[in-house]
Amino acid sequence: MSLTSFSDASKPIQIDFLEWITMSNIAPKMLVLTAAFCCAPMAQAQNAENTQSDNHVAIGAGALLQKAPFNRAKTEAFPLPLISIKQGVYYFEAAETGVHFEKNLDSITPSIDLFITARGTSGQDREKVTADAGARISLTTDFGTLSGEVRRDITGKFKGSEIIARYSYPISSGRFTITPALQASWLDRRTANYMYGVTAAQRAKMIANQRSVILPVASITEKALNLGGDISMSIQLSERLMLIGVLSGAYLDKTIHQSPAIDKKWESQAIMGVAYKF
Repeated sequence: MSLTSFSDASKPIQIDFLEWITMSNIAPKMLVLTAAFCCAPMAQAQNAENTQSDNHVAIGAGALLQKAPFNRAKTEAFPLPLISIKQGVYYFEAAETGVHFEKNLDSITPSIDLFITARGTSGQDREKVTADAGARISLTTDFGTLSGEVRRDITGKFKGSEIIARYSYPISSGRFTITPALQASWLDRRTANYMYGVTAAQRAKMIANQRSVILPVASITEKALNLGGDISMSIQLSERLMLIGVLSGAYLDKTIHQSPAIDKKWESQAIMGVAYKF
């Protein structure tokens, strides 16, 4: 997953929160953003003082800032629920749920996750919620965690696939943990178009809602490789209370940022929240 960000600090941030809160699709937005940006930091926070095998239930709340790559897109702010549950091999992190199996082998711990997760699109009047099924294989050593995953749409909305390679290295000191990570995400043509293309129906919705920016109909016709990373941090405020923060960003493949509907080569997010562990 990714949170945060390397947004253009030279430009003023505009947050049209009141306009967003009056929209009718608040629930889909919260679900999508929670799925996209909460899973990794919640899991890292839970493991700051515990091993992966420990059961836990944690809930919390936070806020997310998102900068979409579409023409003249404003930075949007969203309230965010934080949920993390692990019971035996079963886990639920935000809007991803599945089973986790691992084997400790001296200095290396291989693991596999089989999961179903929500997928969402960014940009006003482009919001959609679908679901992917996938598998993730990870190797954890003293030098960090290297993982690879494959996921595919199971709703039939776009029938696309994505492959993600990720490396992260946690650094802990007392109650504080910071985890920098690098990630490469390969999207087939259908997935790239679903995530970054603009359909005639979406353009019509923008016109009907009298948006100040009406994006042109634009399809992504080739596969794409997005490169990015994130920095997650957690602070154990007490035995049960933790502070979570994440910054993430991704550099978009030229097949995406050359679209007439997109004027930025980056997309980015930032999140801050507090969670309570039961």
